[in-house]
Amino acid sequence: MKISSNRLNLLITMLNRTIQFAAVCLFTFASTNSAEAQFKRFKGKPIEVGLTGGVSNYMGELSPSIALNETHPMGGIICRFNYTDFVTLRGNAVFGQISGSDANYADIAERYKRNLSFKSNVFEVSGTVEYNILGFGETQRFNPGSPYVFAGLGVFKFNPRAEFNYIPSVHTVANYNTDLSRFDGQWIELQPLGTEGQETTKFNERRRYALTTISVPLGVGYKKQFSEVWAWGIELGARKTFTDYLDDVSMTYVDPQIVGGANTGLAAALADRTPELQNPSIVNDYGSEERLGDARGNDKTKDWYLFLNITLTRKITGGKTTCFQF
Repeated sequence: MKISSNRLNLLITMLNRTIQFAAVCLFTFASTNSAEAQFKRFKGKPIEVGLTGGVSNYMGELSPSIALNETHPMGGIICRFNYTDFVTLRGNAVFGQISGSDANYADIAERYKRNLSFKSNVFEVSGTVEYNILGFGETQRFNPGSPYVFAGLGVFKFNPRAEFNYIPSVHTVANYNTDLSRFDGQWIELQPLGTEGQETTKFNERRRYALTTISVPLGVGYKKQFSEVWAWGIELGARKTFTDYLDDVSMTYVDPQIVGGANTGLAAALADRTPELQNPSIVNDYGSEERLGDARGNDKTKDWYLFLNITLTRKITGGKTTCFQF
């Protein structure tokens, strides 16, 4: 069968247009999928691990407000599981230090007279839930970022210590029934001393406080993903505790003969440090009946510790691409 030249030209023209149309459709389809691959880059629920570092502080009897000169470094590791765009589950293991001193508030007469101080390391393991206010969906934007709030539950260990400064005219054998000079300059663990009469015959109801207890982390932050696998963040978190003894100060003064008799003269010396001031304007009522039972702290309130820190995390699993990228 012969095909005329006109019909052949028509068929060739139609074939060319069909190929061109198919090419346009294929290009459009490829472009759409490429955009979708960029728009929906990840699939699954990513897990991130990383580091955190910053500063720590405390609020309690020896720091009723944040004392900047009592700020210390902190650091640790974190793990995030991005359960949904708005909910992230997180685990933390962090280490920091807290401290406080009445000397920071020497303009307040009672604090100046009390003259107590402490420092303690804090090690915390906690789990928190972050609520991402704007969503942190990797399926939503190229490099997502969002402010968030968080809350959770933690377990932490602490151990308050105080530096003993031996003063020969104050820390006499006559006052404390022992030679305290050997402790000069040492940081002494306070919980074993029972500085508020804990577990003595007269104050047996006052039990020694636990050095490992629970806390409730609360805070706010902001995080931003800056590549397909890396994200940074900054946050401020406070830990509500259920102890009033982060600083070893909570209740009332106890007769130094009771404290010292049960736990050595060192306990009595660190329980009441007013004599160390050697200030003639302050009545030296050490061991007097008038002093006994006076408030040493406030057991109606509990202590807090705080972290201000940055985070750097890397995705280690999850977040697979959904489409080929053209």
